[in-house]
Amino acid sequence: MTHESPVTIRLKQSSEQTVGVIKRVFGLMPARFIVNVIDALDLEANPRNSRLGSVTDAIEASIANDDLNQGQKLFPFKTKGILLATSQYEQLDRGRYSLIFDDRSIEGVLDGGHNMLAIGLYILNQAEIAAGKTTPRKRDVNLWADFKRVWKEARQDIDSYLQRIASDEGRAELEQDGIGTLNFLIPTEMLIPADQNDAECLETFRSSLLEICDARNNNAQLTAGTKGNKEGLFDAFRSLFEEKEPEFARNISWKTNDGGTIESRNLIALAWIPLSLTTWVKGEDAVVDPPKATAIYSGKGQCLDKYLTLMRDPRISTANTNGTEKELHDQQVLSALKVAVDIPRAFDLIYQSFPKYYNRPGGSYGKISAVKSMQHKSGEYTTPFFGLDSEQPVPDGFIYPLVYGLRACMEYDSDKNEVRWRVNPYKFVQSKDFAKAAEDYCGVIRQSEYDPQKVGKGKFSYSSAETFVKVAMYHYHE
Repeated sequence: MTHESPVTIRLKQSSEQTVGVIKRVFGLMPARFIVNVIDALDLEANPRNSRLGSVTDAIEASIANDDLNQGQKLFPFKTKGILLATSQYEQLDRGRYSLIFDDRSIEGVLDGGHNMLAIGLYILNQAEIAAGKTTPRKRDVNLWADFKRVWKEARQDIDSYLQRIASDEGRAELEQDGIGTLNFLIPTEMLIPADQNDAECLETFRSSLLEICDARNNNAQLTAGTKGNKEGLFDAFRSLFEEKEPEFARNISWKTNDGGTIESRNLIALAWIPLSLTTWVKGEDAVVDPPKATAIYSGKGQCLDKYLTLMRDPRISTANTNGTEKELHDQQVLSALKVAVDIPRAFDLIYQSFPKYYNRPGGSYGKISAVKSMQHKSGEYTTPFFGLDSEQPVPDGFIYPLVYGLRACMEYDSDKNEVRWRVNPYKFVQSKDFAKAAEDYCGVIRQSEYDPQKVGKGKFSYSSAETFVKVAMYHYHE
């Protein structure tokens, strides 16, 4: 039994096509009905989050031409409009449909997110002008999430605006003041099951939506990471971060334009440090060859592709009950991801102390050209993941091999079929034993002519770091 409220829309001049288990309805939606859609939906089903820019500006200009001018209405011919999908609906009279979007991960707005944002912002602006208020500043409304927040805050003004439009007198007053009255039509395509009472039809319909959504968004050069997120291949990793580091988790960007400051592909690259210890990347059961150690620094795209290949294997992940997303069920991979969740904080702790590691044997870290080029007048620096205070900036190429060296602190337990830390990583990276390993590793920087690119892309840097950490592990006692 659903807990979602129905959304009513109306389509003019509609027509239908049915192919297999999918019925497609084409029509023109009067603009006022999209208010219901915006109220009810976010863009969960759309693989990208919409962002304001030149595209949305052009859409708004086209809307204004139709709404404010009495001439020919061209907006329906300038845009594909929006694509909706739902497995539960009721066809009403006068071209109206009652829609229930129960599984928001696959049902809702599959395509046309930028149109939704532009149309919604136009309606919001007209409502605020009608209320005698200032329109939202674009710097405050950049992403869909920003818009939706402002939309909710202005919902009373939007209701008043719609009420005025509904009366001849109110509409005439708005037009006289040069305010739009939503006198335009939105091309709308709706995908629904051919027979919503047939369980097999419903299952096939739902399982098809992800593929349709993916294909519709290919023209937008959808990134591999965004597609992987849509398939649910990051869900387990995301949940582990949310459980252990909830504040940090809110800053991770899992799909295009979702506002996060931490790119998920950086975390995926680091995750290969423990994932490389699983049996799924070596031996008879190998699903994929692990990326080279240097790839965690200079081949993050390769790390992501191999992660997706691993996670798509049916022995690792299987389709959920709706058949639309994959769920991780392999405990060995899950254990490796649990280890990976600890790496960003360990990375930042190493970052903070890195200049001290270099200087301890008599070095002059601040005089390295690559470091000097990163310095600025404020003299304030923070670590890349958790934003911890740091005395000096650290080039990525210098630190990634040393972080990779933490692989020596991990092990695969064949009895329990899991990857785990051999020691507490946070205590270890703050120990004198690790400090000695880091000092020894810094010799690689000198041998590489202080060039972060040579260090970060050099195979020797990674093997040396792992060897030094192994020695530190031999002496370390918690």
